[in-house]
Order: sequence, then structure tokens, then C-alpha cells
Amino acid sequence: MAGKPQYSDEQKARAYSLFVTNAENVKQTARELGMPSSTLRRWRDDWNRLGPPDITEVVIATGAFLDDAERVRNLALAELERKLPDATAAQLVQVVGTLDDKIARAKGLADRVTEHKITLPSADDIRDKLAELGAMAQDAARRREEEIVDAEIVEPRALGSGT
Repeated sequence: MAGKPQYSDEQKARAYSLFVTNAENVKQTARELGMPSSTLRRWRDDWNRLGPPDITEVVIATGAFLDDAERVRNLALAELERKLPDATAAQLVQVVGTLDDKIARAKGLADRVTEHKITLPSADDIRDKLAELGAMAQDAARRREEEIVDAEIVEPRALGSGT
């Protein structure tokens, strides 16, 4: 009995590239890669949570896809041109349009590098802000105290007493 297939980082990067190229359509991408949709869904969830695979691998996979897609699109265009007089090229038009959309998405993916940078304030900035907050709290307490001019404490009456 065979176990679960193991996928390399290169294969995952290729899947990511094709997934984005297919407008994040899990079923279509899994079908084109010949893999289970559940695996691709799990990867998609990981990518949403942790970010995409290694960007270098994605760029390489996207470049390979672009080379193949452009080559096939150009062959389809040549065939379309050859078949134009017969007007039986509806499928070729669909192939060209689909590949053109995917090529445009893949080019955007190949050119995109996302870097997330989180900068926290320095310890001195935090210390200064906390000191400022403390001074503001003391000032507010002092002003509140000054607002209370005179107070009279009234004892609550016991229930049932007529006074």
C-alpha cells in the first residue's frame, strides 16, 4: 500500500504559481497538476496563514510556466491564423484567451515580491510615552481633586425606621 505522496518545495512553488495564475481556483489547479484538491486546499490555507512558498522557487516556477504558456499560445495563434479561412477556430480562440489571462497574472506574480517589516518603538520611546501617560494621569487626578469643593457624607437610613 502506497503512502501519501511527498511534494518538493519546487512542486509546491509550481502549484502556488499555477494557483495564482488560475485566479485561486483550487479544483482547476489541482486538476491541471494531477493532485488531490484536498492537498491544494491545505496548502492554500497554509499560504494564507504563513505566506507563499519561498519566493525564489515561485519566481523560477512562474518563469517556467510563462515559457510554456507563451510557447503554446504562440502555436495556437499560428494554428488560428492557419484556420481562419475555415472559421473553425472557436476552441483555439478560447485557448489563446485563457493563456493570455494566465500569462498576464503570472507576469504580475513573477514581478511581485512582498516584504513585511514590523518596527516596534525603541525602549526609550516606550519609556517616554509611559512617563507622559503617568504625568497625564497625575494631572487628571489633581484636577479632579480641585473640582471637588465640598462633599457631605449622608448615611443611608435603615429600612423600617420612621426617621
